[in-house]
This record gives sequence, structure tokens and C-alpha cells, in this order.
Amino acid sequence: MRIAVVGLGAVGAAALYHLAKQGIEAVGYEQFEVGHTRGSSHGASRIYRLTYADPTYTQMMKEALPLWQTLQAEAGEELIVPCGVLWIGAEDDAELNAIRATLQQAGVSYEWLTPEAVHAQFPAFRLQPSERALFQAEGGFLRADACVRACVRLAQRYGAQVHAPMRLQGWRSESNGIVLEFESGHAERFDGVVLTLGGWLPKWVSEVAPQLRVTRQVYAYFPIRGEPSHFMPERHPVWIEATAHFYGFPHEGVQPGVKIAQHKPGEPHDPDMVARAPDERDLAPLQQAVARRFPDLGTEALSAHACLYTSTPDERFVIQPLAGEPRIWYASACSGHGFKFAILNGKRVAEGVISAARS
Repeated sequence: MRIAVVGLGAVGAAALYHLAKQGIEAVGYEQFEVGHTRGSSHGASRIYRLTYADPTYTQMMKEALPLWQTLQAEAGEELIVPCGVLWIGAEDDAELNAIRATLQQAGVSYEWLTPEAVHAQFPAFRLQPSERALFQAEGGFLRADACVRACVRLAQRYGAQVHAPMRLQGWRSESNGIVLEFESGHAERFDGVVLTLGGWLPKWVSEVAPQLRVTRQVYAYFPIRGEPSHFMPERHPVWIEATAHFYGFPHEGVQPGVKIAQHKPGEPHDPDMVARAPDERDLAPLQQAVARRFPDLGTEALSAHACLYTSTPDERFVIQPLAGEPRIWYASACSGHGFKFAILNGKRVAEGVISAARS
């Protein structure tokens, strides 16, 4: 059985890894280089967490984390940095209390902290007297670039082929397979195809395009002015502000400073256009969050970067076969919170296309 994966971001790389690991003859295609910075999967870090208001995602994370741990063991490098997750908000914040209810229902332990307790445990943070925090220890961040590279490298170790750069031109369905055609003139026949095209998926799959919105997102790194140890993973969890959804990381050991962003869809963006460079309009809300929350961080960004969200209105993921062609499956719409589940969603789309190809 031959299966193609077109698009080797987080989910595509994971799908290729799972296919090859099962002994499938897997071939991956990427229109740019593996690990490029034009899409959604690049950068040094992504949060992983059990703390969701929706119990569906808490359960998914319970399934995904062992898969990341297996990948880390096979890769022989650090991909997972456990440092805990701190949610901050008003004591009566609806989202914060929904998260607490989900954790209680799922039997997941957590701490409910006062501002004084937060400062004692995590001295870099400043909370207002009216705020509270929920700390959950079984979270942290994934080394995003390294995760994607590890999936591709291990897939190749298991026998997968990778072609990059190679840009898709189209496909045609035939009785004995799916023929993929590329702009280079290359064409190959497969028993099944996985499309993990990220922000490019709406351009290729019209049936799902009305559900998807592709936006440009900005994150920035801010300088540490106080005690550096207070921003290391041992003393500084990843954090999220409930409702406002500003979030950030400890010092990752890759980029200078600490990363801060906001989970909020940005301006619409055509992925075939180079994203405009971040400017003061992008940075101002992040600078305000820094000034409000971290007295020992400088507010002048050391660097700022752009990536893409491909989102659905309800922020749920899309993993399904193409209408009328069950041998082609597509997976997309990480909706800005999907990297942590990429290893699981890659496995799910791989299982779907294998089943369809065998039918």
C-alpha cells in the first residue's frame, strides 16, 4: 500500500511518521523546505495542557501526551518541557471556573492559588488582589520545530520518502488509485492521499473553504530585566489569561527573552503572500500585557514573528475524507490550539486513509 502525505507541518509530519511506523510505503511532499516559516508549525514552542473548559480536549490531551513521549524517546532528544500551566483571571471568571469543573470531572489534580501564593511559588508574576490562578502541573510546552523535524526524521528511518520542495499541481481519481501531479511535471499514483495543507487547504478543498478562516498572528519575545532564574521552566510555568487569552512561556533556551502572544484571530491573510512584518499595532497589546503582568520584563520587544491560524468558527478541528473520494483525507483547522494534538490527529488521519485504501 502506498500513501502520500501532502504538507509536512505538524499534523502532516505526524501522519507520515505514523504511516511509516506501521510499515506503509509512505511518501511526504512539502511545497517549501521541511520546517519552513510560512505556515503554522514553526517556532521554538507550543503549549500542551489538560486545562480546557471543554472536556473533549482534556481527554484528547490524555491520549496525545503518551504519543509525544514515545516520539521523544525514539528521537533521543528533548521535545517536551514540563513546567506546568497557570491560568489567571478574576475569581468569578466563567472560563476559569469551567476549566476547574472539567478538571474535577476528569479527576485531574490542580491548585487554586491566591495572588500571594502565586508570587511565592512563581515570583516573576504579578496578579491583582481580585484575581486568582489555577495551576495544573501536568502541562508545559513542546519544542515545536524539533517535534516536526523528529517526526519527519523518524518517518524516514522507518522507510518514508520525503520530497521538498515540491509543489502540488492537482490530482485525479482513477479506479486503481489517486494520481498526484506536481508543478515539476512529476506524477505518482497512490492508494490513498492525506492533505495536510494548513492555510492552503481552502484553496484546494472547496467543500471546506467556507468553514475556514486563515489569519496572520503575531508573537514577540521580551527581555528579562530581573532575576533570570525566575523565568526558567523550574520557576515559571506557561501561563494563560482567562477570557482575554494573552499567554506566554518561560525562557525556552532558544530565543533570547520570553515569548508572549494573544490567542485571538488576527487579520485575514492569503498564505501565498508573504506576511507583513509585525509593527507597533501588533506589539502594543502584547506590551500592555507585559507591563500589567511582569514587572521584571522590558516592554521593548527583542524580536517579533508572524505565523498563521487556520480556524473554524467553533475552533474545532477538521479531519475527514473528501466528499465523493474516500481515498483522499484532509486534516486542518488547528484553530490556534492544535499543535499539542498534532501527534494524535496525525495518527487519526493516517488510520482513516489506511482504512479507506483497504476498502
